[in-house]
Amino acid sequence: MLEGWQVNSIVSLYGAQPWGPMDAGNDLSQTGEATDRWDFFGNPKNFKSGAVGTNYLAGADAVNDPLCVAHARSLDSLSSAGCYKVRNSVMTPPAPGTFGLMGRNTFRDSGFKNWDFSLAKNWKFRERFGAQFRGELFNFINHPNIANPFGGQNGWAHNDPSVPGSFGCGCATPDVAASNPVIGSGGSRAVQPGLKLSF
Repeated sequence: MLEGWQVNSIVSLYGAQPWGPMDAGNDLSQTGEATDRWDFFGNPKNFKSGAVGTNYLAGADAVNDPLCVAHARSLDSLSSAGCYKVRNSVMTPPAPGTFGLMGRNTFRDSGFKNWDFSLAKNWKFRERFGAQFRGELFNFINHPNIANPFGGQNGWAHNDPSVPGSFGCGCATPDVAASNPVIGSGGSRAVQPGLKLSF
C-alpha cells in the first residue's frame, strides 16, 4: 500500500508583459488613423492592469482636478476626453492636432503565476495487469491570473482610453480572453480524476 505513489508538479512563473494605450475613438491627432497615444506623467507601475478598469475622470471632474490640469497640454482635450489618474500618476490627452508623448508599451500587466499538481497511485496485478488512479489539480492554489488588456494571444483590446469603463482592465483570465478556455492556462482551480488500466 505504501509503494507505487507518484507526485508531479509544474510551476509556471512569467514576468509582466507590456501593454500600451491606443485611442481609437477620439481622433485627437486629427489624422483619422485611430491609434493616438496620450501623454503620461508619473510612475508606470501605478497603471498596472487588473480585474477592473483604471480610474477615470470625465469632463468637469478632469478640468477641476489639479493633477490632470497641471499635466494637460489642452483644456479642450481634457474637457472632451477626460484623464486617467492613479495615485500621483496621470494620463492626459494631447492637444488637438498633435501626437501624445507616451512611448510604446509603457505599462505592464500583472504577470502569470500557476502551479499544477498531480498525485498518482500505481497497482500491479500479476505480471501483465496494472492500474493507475490519478488526481490532477490545475491552478492548485487557485491564484487569480488576469489577462493583458492589450489583446492578442493572452488578452483582449481593453487598451483604448476612449472607452473609460474598460481601459486597463484584464477583465478575464488569459484562457477566456484568448477564446481558448482549456485546463491549465489561467482559469480557476480545476480537478481532474483519472483511472488507467494496463494489460
